[in-house]
Amino acid sequence: MTMRKMIAGLTLIALAFATDAMAQTVGRPGGQRGYATDSFEGFSVVDNDTRIPQKKPSFWWWKRVKKDTAAAQLSYAQDLERNGKLKKAARAYRALVGKWPTSHEALKAQHTLAQVEEKLENYATAFDEYQYLLVHYAGNCPYEEILDRQFRLANHLLHGHKSMFGLKLSLSDEIRERFETIVRNAPRSPRTPEVMLIIGSLREENNDRVEAIAVYDGILNRFPASKEANEAAFLSARCRHALTVKQPENEARCRESIAFITALLERRPNHPCKGELQAWLTEQKALLVEQNYRKAVFYDSKQRSLDAAKNAYRRFLSEFGDSKYGPVVKKRLAELESGNAVPLRN
Repeated sequence: MTMRKMIAGLTLIALAFATDAMAQTVGRPGGQRGYATDSFEGFSVVDNDTRIPQKKPSFWWWKRVKKDTAAAQLSYAQDLERNGKLKKAARAYRALVGKWPTSHEALKAQHTLAQVEEKLENYATAFDEYQYLLVHYAGNCPYEEILDRQFRLANHLLHGHKSMFGLKLSLSDEIRERFETIVRNAPRSPRTPEVMLIIGSLREENNDRVEAIAVYDGILNRFPASKEANEAAFLSARCRHALTVKQPENEARCRESIAFITALLERRPNHPCKGELQAWLTEQKALLVEQNYRKAVFYDSKQRSLDAAKNAYRRFLSEFGDSKYGPVVKKRLAELESGNAVPLRN
C-alpha cells in the first residue's frame, strides 16, 4: 500500500469516527444550543438557529442494529436489559433510534435509553438523553416526569462534583449549564426559582459575580412573590457588596450597590438578614464619602486647578456635608474662595 493510500484511508476512518460521535452524542447543554424558550440574564449564550443533532446509524459494527425491523430491535434491546446487560442494551436502543428515528419504537427506545444510562450512573449522559427526548419527541413524552428526572440528575452531578488531589475539577460550567437547560425547558415552572438559585450560586463559586447578580435579579423580577425571592435579594446584595469592596475606586458600582440595598430594605423591611444588609449599606456609604473626598483633594493638590477644586468641594458639601470631612472641606473651600489658600502638598 502506498503512503498516499494509507493516509487517505486513515482520513476516511477519522472522518467517519467524528461524524458518528457528533450524531450519537447529545453533548452538554447550553453553549450554542437552540431549545431556549426564554432569554435569561446570567445564563450561557444560546443560538436559536441550532438544535441537538438527530442520531444517525453508526459507522462502527458493534453499534449497528442487529435486527431487520424496529420492533425486533426493540425486543432485542429489552431482552438485553432484562438480562442485566445494560451497556449492550444502551447500544441497542441507541442504534434503533439512529436507524428508525420516526418509528413508534424509537420513542420508547429513546426514553428507555435515558433510563438505562441513569441506572448505569452515567448521570451526564442520562441527562442529555432525556434532553434529546424533549427536543426530538416533544409532545409525545411525559414532559413533567422528564423535567423531574433532569433535576435529580443535575443534583447528582452537583453533589458528586469530584476533586483530585484537593483541587476541584473544572466541571462547574457544565453542571451549571444543565441547570440552565432545566429552566429553559420550563421557564414558568414552580421549581424555576429554586433552580435559578443553584445557577446563581454556581456563578458565585466560579467568581462570576456580575453574572450571579443577573441571575438573582432575574428571580426578583420574574418571581417576586416566591419563597426564594428573599434569599435571591440577599445574595444579590452580597455579590454587589463584594464587588464594591474589591473595586473601591469604582464609584458607579458603589452607588448602584447602595441604591439596590436601600431599595431592598424599603421594599422588604422585615428581611431576615436586615442587620447584615444595613451593615453593608453603612460600609458602602462610608466608602462613597472617601471616594468623593479623595477626588476633591486630587483636584486641589494634583491638578492645581482652582475652579475644578472649588467645584469638587462644593459637590462634596452638597451631598456629604454632614460627614466627618464636612468641616474640613468647608474650611478649605472658604480659603480657596478668599484667594488666600496655601497649596496642598502632594
